[in-house]
Amino acid sequence: MKIGIFLDGAKLARWQAEALETLAGEAEFVIYSCTTPAPKRRQLRHALYYLLNLVTVRNRMTRRVGLPASLRIIATHAFAAPYEGRWHALPPDLIQRITSDQPEVLVKFGLGLLTVPPTDRLTVPILSWHHGDPAKFRGRPAGFHELARGEPTVGQIVQILSNRLDSGRIVAAAETRAVAHSYRATLVEAYRHSPLLLRTAIRNALAGTSWEPPQWGPAYRLPGNTAVAGFILGRARAAASHLLYGLTRAKQWSVATAPAPEPLTLERLTERLSDEAQWRAVATPPGYRFLADPFFADGNGLLVEAMRAASARGEILRVAAAGVRRLSGRGGHFSYPAVIEAGGRHYVVPETSDWSAPSAYPLGRDGLGEPVELAVAGRPRLLDPTPFRHGDAVFLFGNVASEGQSVLRLWVADALDAKFTEHPASPIRISPEGGRMAGTPIPVDGALIRVGQDLRRGYGDGISLFRVTRIDRERYEEVAAGTVRFAGRRGPHTLNVARGQMAFDHYEDRFSLLAGLRRWRERRAARRIGA
Repeated sequence: MKIGIFLDGAKLARWQAEALETLAGEAEFVIYSCTTPAPKRRQLRHALYYLLNLVTVRNRMTRRVGLPASLRIIATHAFAAPYEGRWHALPPDLIQRITSDQPEVLVKFGLGLLTVPPTDRLTVPILSWHHGDPAKFRGRPAGFHELARGEPTVGQIVQILSNRLDSGRIVAAAETRAVAHSYRATLVEAYRHSPLLLRTAIRNALAGTSWEPPQWGPAYRLPGNTAVAGFILGRARAAASHLLYGLTRAKQWSVATAPAPEPLTLERLTERLSDEAQWRAVATPPGYRFLADPFFADGNGLLVEAMRAASARGEILRVAAAGVRRLSGRGGHFSYPAVIEAGGRHYVVPETSDWSAPSAYPLGRDGLGEPVELAVAGRPRLLDPTPFRHGDAVFLFGNVASEGQSVLRLWVADALDAKFTEHPASPIRISPEGGRMAGTPIPVDGALIRVGQDLRRGYGDGISLFRVTRIDRERYEEVAAGTVRFAGRRGPHTLNVARGQMAFDHYEDRFSLLAGLRRWRERRAARRIGA
């Protein structure tokens, strides 16, 4: 594959360099380097924004770097791009050069606003990023207007560039969390996920797969001083609220079960979940602060995460009619005890991301057996690893801890103890809505429903449902199928259905003068274990 890259000089942002590195082993690159300096248009009415820019927009992901040494660069061409008003124009000799080089796509990592030549002059699509949901926010600056309006996410797309601002046909899309108390954190979160879109964007552009939003949003420009002053005040209020919550509020988690409706349909499932009269609470045993992450075991009760008060570590308990038994005993923090059957035995694949790559533990009546590490390339530490058998394969959903909790990846293997390879469609979702698993996929009304956490407004506060329309070794496709959020309390956070029963968790925010101390202890314990 041959890819052309537009740059300003020989530099690009760090996130752009990381995007190119994702294709380093399978593509060759032609560099088109623009030597025309950008015009200076600093205006006094934007002075506060320029100051804000220094400590927010300029961050580790936007820092200028050179081209990665790992790239196979076969040619570099310098060119001057004249201006037509505020828009760059590609000179005729450069268009002829591009036609001669025959790249399959062009990726725009420079040039600012660019007039796209007609297709009879340039047949190669130009791919360009926009950090914003174009159905609501076109133009710039990235993330600013989303935070100012209280949006929970910042969209990002790769588009086939057109001559209408941020209105090209979309070939890849994602969204990241808008961090209400930090503009800088919001932008870092957006830019560090942007590289993951390049491969999908190129694949879709070459296949002719693209789409448009249901409507195009207004085009924004740089905010004036009054708007920036109000924005900064809003971030200060959000930061104070965030700090106060961390110091004085604690999540009190609980687990409950309820009869699953029969026949099991998506509509009846969501209705039954919301009917608190059907809930049966699971008591938290002495010595533990809370229960969460319920999974059905081998026909004998529930497996749950239990937070031990003395150690501030999670443990796996079996809660059954015969009583409560601790199953995990070695290692560090255990949570999310996903269960799978293999070879006539049941195995638990818990989250142990603080201290270990994922492993499968044989499930016994009295404890977990010797673990077998899952053969995932690179031995990543995974958030909420969820194994699932479908057809003749075992699929593994999970988030690589270093990427955060919004990038859902998928692996596939012949068996639980075989080598897991990353699925061609992975990552299957990049979003705080549904980008982290919330339980094992559920057969519902002849379909398969994937449950994901809805993290847009807060951790653990609701789940999103996705109807899986295709899952095999080569393709994975899903469509949104709804959300579930409790009215009188927070949640659910995890949902599993088996043998005519539903198991789920929820929480309430409780005032506690010890909340900050407990959070500090838990984080300190996690750092000590993971070191």
